[in-house]
Amino acid sequence: MAGTKAEQMLLGALLLSPKMYPFTTEEVSRADFTDDRLGIIYEGIGQMRSAGNHVDSITVADAFPEWDVRGLSMVELMTWAEPQEVYPGAAETYARTVRTDALNRSAQFVAQYLMDETRDGGSSPADLITKARGLLDAAIDGASSNRIKTKLLGELLEMEDRRDWVIPGMLERQDRLILTAGEGVGKSTFARQIVVMSSAGLHPLLRDVEIKNSREWFSPQLISPVRVLVIDAENSELQWRRAVRKMVEEAKRIGNADPGEEIRIAAGRRINLTKGSDLADIHRLVDEHKPDLLYIGPLYKATDGAITNDDHASPLIKALDSLRERGLALIMEGHAKKGEGNPDTRDLRPRGSAALTGWPEFGIGIGGEQNDEIAPLIHWRGARDTNHMWPKNLRRGRDWWPFEIG
Repeated sequence: MAGTKAEQMLLGALLLSPKMYPFTTEEVSRADFTDDRLGIIYEGIGQMRSAGNHVDSITVADAFPEWDVRGLSMVELMTWAEPQEVYPGAAETYARTVRTDALNRSAQFVAQYLMDETRDGGSSPADLITKARGLLDAAIDGASSNRIKTKLLGELLEMEDRRDWVIPGMLERQDRLILTAGEGVGKSTFARQIVVMSSAGLHPLLRDVEIKNSREWFSPQLISPVRVLVIDAENSELQWRRAVRKMVEEAKRIGNADPGEEIRIAAGRRINLTKGSDLADIHRLVDEHKPDLLYIGPLYKATDGAITNDDHASPLIKALDSLRERGLALIMEGHAKKGEGNPDTRDLRPRGSAALTGWPEFGIGIGGEQNDEIAPLIHWRGARDTNHMWPKNLRRGRDWWPFEIG
């Protein structure tokens, strides 16, 4: 058999979905494959993808003569890429398995080497240990992945600098927003408003003014409809239904798309993004529905425990960044730190690891208390881009929309 089952599944996943390749390169390299032919194919898929060439079983098999891959055929590639046998969204998990197997083989090799050499007695213990350490270091460091590449500054400056807005003035593709607030202040409500209105092609906050019968009428500005995927690990489907029904009806009436057809939602089940199967499921949903915006969280229910330190936060951040790299914007909820006394001075940074506070493009807390007419928007993370137009205050809405610019 060519390679291991995990190696075949990794290549099969990449043949079905080459865009998953960047999510595997931090885990595995050519040197990790038991059969170097499969390692060459893995590298070749990356090179074809970088060159903008189409990747599938046929085009990869056609490259075998150039890559000097012998003894394998297109039929074997097609067998590895059977959709019933392999799931493309799990490519990173397959890569991690290949890497783990490679480290196990290296450890076994070094252990056997030490046993053999100490039995023979021909080398000093210090020399053996030094060589064994070198072998282990090489196994841990792995081979160069050739992923880090440079551009001339002149090339960089010549590239087109344009904004790829998902919601004009608020969120671009790959922006990360964490919303926080005290209990009951309205962070979930505000997030739902962003989701529902943008999916209908309505700006969540900006309004056009019309004069009718000597009165000012404010209507949401029209934007391109946003395709949304919601992964709500806290609120149930019933809660969503009750919270958004009237908003959806009005958005559908005045917008240029039906939120009921633009939003896909999975609600009411805790997830663990640091677990391969849950993250793979969400990548599968991204594959199927191709959202512009992913609303996911709350953060404390996106992992299997509390996020109390950087070691807890790091795998969660890595998982969320793998979703961000799919070219979508991310909205996440975080619970603000517990506070007492004056709500105007409450710390609205998310509970847990400090790593969460410096990670997103936007960290915004809704200040004040539940029944306040005006709620300040407090940027607990300094904005990385000053061209976004988040307002200073929100005002409780008086019609269909829970919040307006204050």
